[in-house]
Amino acid sequence: MYNFVSIGGTSLSRLKQLDPDINIVEPDSIDDFKKFVDLGYHAIANGLTNDKMIEWKNYLDYIEQNKIPLLVDALYESNVMKFHLPDKIDTHTTLLISNLQIKEHPYFNKVITFPFFLLQSFILWNKFTDFDEHLGTDKKSFLCLNGVNKPSRRYVYDYIRKHNLMNDCIFSFHNRGGNNDWIEEYPNVSLQNDTEDTGDGVTWDNTYRKSWFLSTHFNLVTESTANNETGSGPMPVQTYEQIFFPTEKTFKPIANCHPFITLSDFEFHKNLQDIFGFEIYDEIWDYNFDTEIYHEVRWDKILDQVKYISNQGIDYNVIKEKLIYNQQLFLDKKRNENILTDFLNQIDNAPK
Repeated sequence: MYNFVSIGGTSLSRLKQLDPDINIVEPDSIDDFKKFVDLGYHAIANGLTNDKMIEWKNYLDYIEQNKIPLLVDALYESNVMKFHLPDKIDTHTTLLISNLQIKEHPYFNKVITFPFFLLQSFILWNKFTDFDEHLGTDKKSFLCLNGVNKPSRRYVYDYIRKHNLMNDCIFSFHNRGGNNDWIEEYPNVSLQNDTEDTGDGVTWDNTYRKSWFLSTHFNLVTESTANNETGSGPMPVQTYEQIFFPTEKTFKPIANCHPFITLSDFEFHKNLQDIFGFEIYDEIWDYNFDTEIYHEVRWDKILDQVKYISNQGIDYNVIKEKLIYNQQLFLDKKRNENILTDFLNQIDNAPK
């Protein structure tokens, strides 16, 4: 068993479907917490709510006083901001994070990286588009789904309007996190068959219509980071020159046999190959943009190809083997179980 005593919840709870040996308990009191720690449970705190000045102060004070090793769950983040962890905790800490390029962090004794969104997507999704379903369907140019208002997504919005691409694509823009000034300049665009935003940060992000993929040639993915937002967030504790933070946005087209190109960070597509083993579609795209260090130059190189391929369309038979291979790799349960087991074993070897 992999035993955890959780302060403020943990993203690991979503992984229990893939490994029933994950056991997570939430203490009712300090005495309850101490009981589980004495039994060898790993203490884990949600990196989004572990402000020592609010509800978990008593637990964190106890952890510091007794030098109990602590796992900090920031698996939904590409970096840790000061409002996540306003003060260093005076004990051995291990950061759990989904930015796969982070090797060390000045606020933590140890860093363990994990492709959380890959496994969460595999667990949550239960409907997929087969390759043959794509053949013979009428298709618009591309699919581009946007939730949170970000600079890179506004850049895409501007490009699509400037080049009159809106009418022949499936495009959404929901302005989550946008202020009124942005909303006026970038009005909401909802799909006729859009999914309901439940506000929980998980359900809406992981709900989609198969028809979106079947009725478009390819997916223009606007990832959560596209200009190294580990360093451009509101209060980064540490910045990094490189980042690889793939989310459900990229895994949706992979899971649905849908060609894609991703507006993201430096060498994003190379990392998809090197770290995950996915095939890229160099029969369609010129990936020289992937090594472009200046983000707006990289975005323009991507969007110019999007405009060109929008006019040309895509012959799916040319990339049939790659589309099927990528989908099967995503759906490989044993591989995903091994990724999770390796992660849990790294945690189990951490101090406790």
